[in-house]
Amino acid sequence: MRTESDSERDGEGTLATADPADASSNAATTAGNDHSAMPAARTAPDEDSARTPGRLRSAVSARFRLPAEDDPAPRTKRLVGLSLWAAVLAFLGLIPGGRFGVTLALGLAAPAWYAPVTLALGVLGILAMVAGFAAIHRDRLPTYLFSLATFLLFTNIILAYTAL
Repeated sequence: MRTESDSERDGEGTLATADPADASSNAATTAGNDHSAMPAARTAPDEDSARTPGRLRSAVSARFRLPAEDDPAPRTKRLVGLSLWAAVLAFLGLIPGGRFGVTLALGLAAPAWYAPVTLALGVLGILAMVAGFAAIHRDRLPTYLFSLATFLLFTNIILAYTAL
């Protein structure tokens, strides 16, 4: 992935572009290196944009994004590892889901707080796994998100065995 360097920026910090009038003097050196035709590179938010009201949106979009054409594919080992982790979590998620389903089907007594809490934990765990896959190009973020999903699932399993 190509990003601009500090040498390609002028004194004000904006990306320098080639001057078409000056292109005739050094056409041989810039013919294959035309920066004006290339799309702007994605960079981290500047300090000024961190003070704007949309800083949460820019922080999230910097960490979670769909891969572009020039992004390398994720390593197979990493993708298989996350997929196996997600499969194990999905299989273990059948434990609290099954117990809750049996409780509802048989009309057994359950605390009033159990249904909203177990559903919220389940949805948050699924969202954490989805975010982990969306952040697969980041270094440690998928591991943190899948660990959060695992913690939420084990909390849900403990609640299923203690409350029902």
